[in-house]
This record gives sequence, structure tokens and C-alpha cells, in this order.
Amino acid sequence: MKITDRVYLAGGAGFGYSASGDCNVYLIDGGTEQALVDTGGGSGEKDIIMNVKKMGFDPKTITTAFNTHCHFDHVGGNHEIKKMTGCRIVVHEADRESIEERGELLLYDMALERGLEFQASKVDAELRDGDSYQVGDVSLEVIHTPGHTPGCMCLLMEEDGRNSIFCGDTAGANGRLGFINGPGFSLDDWKASLKRLISYEPARLYPGHNTFLMSYATDHLKVYDQKMNAPWTTIVTSVG
Repeated sequence: MKITDRVYLAGGAGFGYSASGDCNVYLIDGGTEQALVDTGGGSGEKDIIMNVKKMGFDPKTITTAFNTHCHFDHVGGNHEIKKMTGCRIVVHEADRESIEERGELLLYDMALERGLEFQASKVDAELRDGDSYQVGDVSLEVIHTPGHTPGCMCLLMEEDGRNSIFCGDTAGANGRLGFINGPGFSLDDWKASLKRLISYEPARLYPGHNTFLMSYATDHLKVYDQKMNAPWTTIVTSVG
């Protein structure tokens, strides 16, 4: 599904676009090569690759798969997608061990309860805050946004002269809150990360679940920030 000239939706259970358990999976088109942002929950890899082909791309030109964080619904497809495309798995350094070892922070027991089972994949490269990463002619900047997990990261991209952010589960549209008070979670870190995202004044936001935003993304982040800091906020304890 084409979203913009540079960004496509390649998977996502919430859109009925790939198997149950998949987060939103985005494809970034850098011209000569492409990258995926997240790989889903481990049962939708064939759907994702089929969608890539239907959109006119050769899976073999996907050189990178980023994991925005280590939860199972974002990393479960790593092994199979790497095998099908030959891509590199690229993550923030703080979540690497959990991804490679299916550690506690990955929530693999929860994945099994939901009928998701997958083989872990070795990570090919680590990123840190402020790093730049090139996908063809697209430049991405890494923003470390801990809180949901210690190694949550967002990817900043300039698109049509405006900032766009692939934010994983650090934020979402309409100020929708959804997180787990579980392993690796830090509310204080998450609050600080959200304020940092607001400082970039993004126009577009590509979250890990639910709808993406084509404009006014900063306004949505500010609503999220208000809810995060309101004493009466109800916390939704769900994977997201």
C-alpha cells in the first residue's frame, strides 16, 4: 500500500494487511534499495513479502530490516525475512541481546500464548542515538527513545521538506496510550522520549500500530504528552 513516494505499508494486522500478531511493517524506498521498519510477529512473513512484490519491488533489494524495539510483534519475522531477502537486521544496541536471545524483554511467553512461534535471528548492526543510516538516497537519523523498552528507537526522515518519524510503539495517533508495565518499562524515560519527539515538530508519524498520520503529527504527540502526564490517565495494559 503506497502511503507517500517514499513510504509504503508492507504489513500490519490492524489493517488486515498481514497475519494476526503483526505490527505495522513499513517499507522505505531509497530508489536503488529498500528497507523495512519492523518485521511483524512471526507468522506474516509470506504476506509481507507478497505485498512487497505486489507494490512492484524486488525483495532482494531490501537491504535492511530495522527493529524499532525488541517486543515479539516487531521482531518475530526477522529470521524468515532475512532468509528471504538477504537483508541485515539493524537494532538499537540496548535491545540487541533480547532480540538475539529471545530474552525476557521480548515477551516470548506471551507470543507463545498467542500461537506465535519463531526462531531468533542474529543482529547484523547496532545503532546509537544520533547515528545516520543511508537507505539508497534516503537518509535516516536515529533517535533513542527509551521507555517502552530500553532500546526503543525512532527513525527521522525528511520527506517533502518536512520531518517524518517512524516511531514504533513510542507514540501513536490521537494520543492513544497502550503499553506494558513490564520488563524494561520506564514511565519516566517514556515521558522524556515523548517530549524529545515533539521537539522535532514532525508533520508525519508512522507508528507501530493503528493509523499513520499524514499531517499535524506534532499536535497528536502533544495530546499523547498531556495524557502521559495527567494524574487521572488510565493506562491500557496491552502489547502495542
